[in-house]
Amino acid sequence: MLLVHGVEISTLFGDFVVFSADTDDLSTFDYVQDAPRAGEIPDDAALVWVHPRAGGGRSGSAYYPGLERMVAGVVDAVEVFNGNWLGERYVTTAEQIAAQLGAARTGGSDAHVAGQLMACYTELPGPVRSTADVVAALKQRRTIPHRPEAPRKRRFGLF
Repeated sequence: MLLVHGVEISTLFGDFVVFSADTDDLSTFDYVQDAPRAGEIPDDAALVWVHPRAGGGRSGSAYYPGLERMVAGVVDAVEVFNGNWLGERYVTTAEQIAAQLGAARTGGSDAHVAGQLMACYTELPGPVRSTADVVAALKQRRTIPHRPEAPRKRRFGLF
């Protein structure tokens, strides 16, 4: 099993995940902060805009058309499939944003409970041996997002 280094940040532009092998660099990000700007993300890191249509969790931000222009040039990938936001309006908007930005497309489970693990995921080509391999695949747009074949029913319960 490979552990990939990354951190999720919430901004007024939405939520992002920063992937980097440099854990010292990752420690400089806050849970809620300003959106990263060009030049603030090191070349050996990648930035993924997660669930863009759903807005920002901790920041409470909301998506509005045109927001993608404010993060253009910083975002390497857009999460088009998210385990919590699989409605067509979320997927369609994310697909449009990825196309407009020329960004890689990803899938993520956004798991908050064990039953959500791997609800959506991203396939990367070739052997992935490190966080650097993940960053390279994102920057080179060598990603294949996946989502469940059938719509998932939300499960609530205790365990």
